[in-house]
Amino acid sequence: MPLNVRRFCTSVLLVLVAIIAGVSAQTVPSQPVVQQAAPPSSGDVMRDRISKAKAYIAVRNYNAAIYELENIRRETGDTAVQSVVNVLLMNSYLEQGDYKRAQDFLNIFFNEQKTTKPNAAAIYMSVAGQVVKGARSRVERYRALGLSVSDRTLPLEASNDLEKMRETLELVITQATEIGKDAKKTADAMAMVEEASTSRGMLARDDYDARRWKDSVADAREEMSNSRSVVLNAVNDTAGDGGMTASTATVNTPATNTAAVIPPPVQPVQQQAPVNKPLAVREREVKPADSTVAKNDKPVIVVQTPPQPKAEPKPAETKTVSDNSPLDVGSLVNYATRQSQPTYPPVAKTTRTTGVVKVEVMVDEKGEVAEVQKTSGPSMLQGAAKDAIRKWKFKPFVRDGQPVRATGFVNFNFAL
Repeated sequence: MPLNVRRFCTSVLLVLVAIIAGVSAQTVPSQPVVQQAAPPSSGDVMRDRISKAKAYIAVRNYNAAIYELENIRRETGDTAVQSVVNVLLMNSYLEQGDYKRAQDFLNIFFNEQKTTKPNAAAIYMSVAGQVVKGARSRVERYRALGLSVSDRTLPLEASNDLEKMRETLELVITQATEIGKDAKKTADAMAMVEEASTSRGMLARDDYDARRWKDSVADAREEMSNSRSVVLNAVNDTAGDGGMTASTATVNTPATNTAAVIPPPVQPVQQQAPVNKPLAVREREVKPADSTVAKNDKPVIVVQTPPQPKAEPKPAETKTVSDNSPLDVGSLVNYATRQSQPTYPPVAKTTRTTGVVKVEVMVDEKGEVAEVQKTSGPSMLQGAAKDAIRKWKFKPFVRDGQPVRATGFVNFNFAL
């Protein structure tokens, strides 16, 4: 075969081999790059374990939930994780009915908050709050089944469970009251006392027990009002109320160092002894006792005074009012001899509810509040205002020398 022909055939063969090799390379699938997954972090592991414990609680497997949560609590030092675990543990103890462990758990955090451990007081409040929530859940559970927690015919198991729940709530009240003696913790502690006392009243054994804890709630509110750092003051509403205005003095209270409104004392109007003046002069100077007007045109209610020497007859224009209708006073602030400031309801404080609550009352002949007739203003604040006004006392009001009832109002300004 000639040399040229041989070279040509060789070249063609090489070209064919190259083409076949290229086609084969395109048809072979490329191998995927496998990336190795990163190992889970410790935070992810903790979240998974807490979710697992919650699932146990959801299916009421409290023994498994408590076992898992107690292990997590021992193994982690993260305060956020421990806070969640503590609340779940208290919930599990209560739902399981293990009140001994629940009370021991409360005592642990009560003792810790006495130390300098960070966030110890906040942790105690969160655990104690779970006790309050658990008590209310029990009440709702009984109500949903048409049962009363004060029913003495309940089975022994139910009666014992309710009694242990009452003891645990009373432990919270005792501990929170002790914590409230620390000025820095008073607000939170007294709020916890109020919430726990309210829940204890819901679990009352009878009507007497319910009244006892209702009074305890009112006392807790009064203690809170004496230690709060906000100004809750009684103010006058001058629009449409006979032009009565309150002169107020600003002072610094020892507990909070904030401004407080102090109404001026009511000065009794004394009858003047007769003097030897012409009758025309006396007619200009002497006015009937039930219409006495001060120099600043403020109406002044006359209080009873000791008998005076008999004066000469009054002019003919003296009018006598003989009806028994209550005396309409308007604003009562200037006539108060004892005041009690309201306390902010915790729910209203959380939602930052503010405003003025107007409380209209009937005052009896002794100067005590006989009836709360009407309230207006933010509904979340009305209860605290009514509790406060019932503790007020006023100068007795008189008409023609006789004690009479009176109606009026007090405005409470709730401000954050």
